Amino acid sequence: MTEFRIGVALLAAGASRRFGEADKLAAQFRGRPLGEHAASALPQEKFARGWVITSVAGHPCEDHWRGCGLQPVVNPDAVKGMGSSVALAASLAQEAGLDALLVALADMPLVPREHYCALLGALKRPCDIAASSNGDRNLPPAIFGSDFFTALMELSGDQGARKLIGESRSLDCPPDWLIDIDSPQDLQDHGQAKSAQPKPPSKGDST
Repeated sequence: MTEFRIGVALLAAGASRRFGEADKLAAQFRGRPLGEHAASALPQEKFARGWVITSVAGHPCEDHWRGCGLQPVVNPDAVKGMGSSVALAASLAQEAGLDALLVALADMPLVPREHYCALLGALKRPCDIAASSNGDRNLPPAIFGSDFFTALMELSGDQGARKLIGESRSLDCPPDWLIDIDSPQDLQDHGQAKSAQPKPPSKGDST
């Protein structure tokens, strides 16, 4: 799908209720703010447009996000759940005339660049969806062809695009890659870098 115009939306507007009063994405994770990791791993040269969907302007990670080619956009309906952020991202993608949209989560710091690239390569047509799989279920990050922008724009609540992702083509990857940081305990449990990151399966995608 390299001839198509692809956008990326990094979702960073979650309420982080399990994290307490602290700003989860500003917390230190493996030597830098948690919110910087996913943005740094995205292959920005492959995207025609990029956004980070936030709940407030002026986040501590904002300069880094901009440096990664992501334009911060405040979601005024962030309290309504992830679905509203996905809907806003899809609206931006449609307005920009894009052919596909990759949706990634800012609190998933361990997804490597090669997996994002594999997702881009898995989408061949505007009617395709490809999601990540931990071997048990499909999860973000996921990429959506433009045929699904309207459906995405109708989302609301905390479910996000779970139903669409659940029915999509899946790309298997090591479960550790898809860990999301929801609590201080998660930050502690996964904050220590491993000596070597697991290699991706050579042919891990399935339908």
